[in-house]
Amino acid sequence: METFNFPGGCYEVMRRGMRDATAEADFLAAYLPPGGRVLDLGCGTGTTLRALAARGYAGTGVDSSAQFISYAKEAGDPGVEYVWEDVTRFHTSTVYDVVTCLFGTLNLVPYADLPGLLTRVASWLRPGGHLVLDAAHLLNFVDAYQPAVVTHHRGDGLLITRLARQVLRPLDGAWINDETLLVRGTDGTVSMYENTFAQTVLTGPEIRGLLRSSGFTIVEEFGGFRKESPAPSGRGPLITVARVS
Repeated sequence: METFNFPGGCYEVMRRGMRDATAEADFLAAYLPPGGRVLDLGCGTGTTLRALAARGYAGTGVDSSAQFISYAKEAGDPGVEYVWEDVTRFHTSTVYDVVTCLFGTLNLVPYADLPGLLTRVASWLRPGGHLVLDAAHLLNFVDAYQPAVVTHHRGDGLLITRLARQVLRPLDGAWINDETLLVRGTDGTVSMYENTFAQTVLTGPEIRGLLRSSGFTIVEEFGGFRKESPAPSGRGPLITVARVS
């Protein structure tokens, strides 16, 4: 997996403009028993886990970015543990009521590593527990494709300009994102960060097939965290809820 080497505070600001943390936490809480535990693979700066901790749920967050994990630990809740590790190398003897893999984290895993990861995830779930996947699929990439994208994000006294370049690597089906972040801090100084990551392009049938071959039964599919139906065209988010067969 890729490592995101820029400050966690910048990620928090950008994520806030792209995601609804309250809707995500409400969605996940519906699958958690009172006092339940959650494992968030690719937890970023811990946004989702903090929202769940406020509802009384403990858990563990795993991420490959040292800066994101540092931010999460400083902002975190005593009931949440954070682990700096690539999710493909993470192992645990703890079992959880819910395992989550959100915001396209699954796409950051090389295709060859997906079956092994999902098989391990199945062993980390309690009987009756659920896996919640929020993965980008082929039409997400097609719809979103632009050779170059410039976006601006404001919050917490920061102004972030993100310049992103997208390239498809056809031989292995990888979508390459090459980003430059220009960040004006609260003191007016400007910093620049370079960030490159590859995403595995998956289709809906591939995601379902990977889950079934790893021992899961698909329970529900949604097009958003407010339990919208998946778009008939296949465009938009694909949120899959599964449990061990």
